[in-house]
Amino acid sequence: MSRSSGSFLGRLVYISGGSSGIGRAAAEAFLAEGASVALFARGTERLGAVGQALNVRYPKAVHTFRVDVSNRRDVDDAIGKAVTSAGAPDILVTCAGTAYPDYFQQLPFQEYQNMVDINITGTWNFVQSSLAHMSSGGHIVTVSSVAGFVGTFGYTAYGATKFAVMGFSEALRGELKPRGIGVSVLCPPDTDTPQLQQEDRTKPPETRAVSGNVRLLSPNRVAAALLEGIYKKKFLIIPGSEAKMVYLLSRFCPGFVRSVMDREVRRYQRQKQNDRKEDQL
Repeated sequence: MSRSSGSFLGRLVYISGGSSGIGRAAAEAFLAEGASVALFARGTERLGAVGQALNVRYPKAVHTFRVDVSNRRDVDDAIGKAVTSAGAPDILVTCAGTAYPDYFQQLPFQEYQNMVDINITGTWNFVQSSLAHMSSGGHIVTVSSVAGFVGTFGYTAYGATKFAVMGFSEALRGELKPRGIGVSVLCPPDTDTPQLQQEDRTKPPETRAVSGNVRLLSPNRVAAALLEGIYKKKFLIIPGSEAKMVYLLSRFCPGFVRSVMDREVRRYQRQKQNDRKEDQL
């Protein structure tokens, strides 16, 4: 089943985290297909700039609402305003998320709590508040990660939250199917976004070793896979052939995946020890 241009004509899409990265790319992809979008984000200045820029290209098709997804009262207020001024959502995409990689024993508790508040509670809040206004034929897309099905060195907290999103989405799919509302979960690999650049500041070198030469995807490519997945009513949307291969191996050969990752960690640590010895000579 191939998707034709204009597949989302006349649909209203709510996107949390819509001011940058995958969220913004998704907004542009939906707009190009004839949809209108309501963008939700915490940073007022950037959200306003994005909304203004998109409205120049797509007049009256973009609405913006400031929200902290971790705060339920804030979410309910923003969703209420969106429904009143833009209309009830046909499609919902939860792109708001954060990551702070580090060694488990060095990870500040506040960073862990922040990931739980935004990645898990924020997803819960945005979906539950919006769902009250959705009708049959609607579609919800949560955003997890490749780190949501493969435990990755340095991502203990982030992985825990993204595994949680996977479980949440699986259960939600079963609940909403009788109501005629579809559920998908998007699992992108490393994507060239401001969030990934921020992660690089604290990412352990072993994490880089495990990632190896994995090719970064562009936000636009992830967004294209997202729209295709919704159109085809896929539950699991995994952009990129490499990420799909990792998923299949993790599902059918999990021991092999772990052994490969462990080997890369050992290789880095041995090299580090050798470098240290050379420095002492």
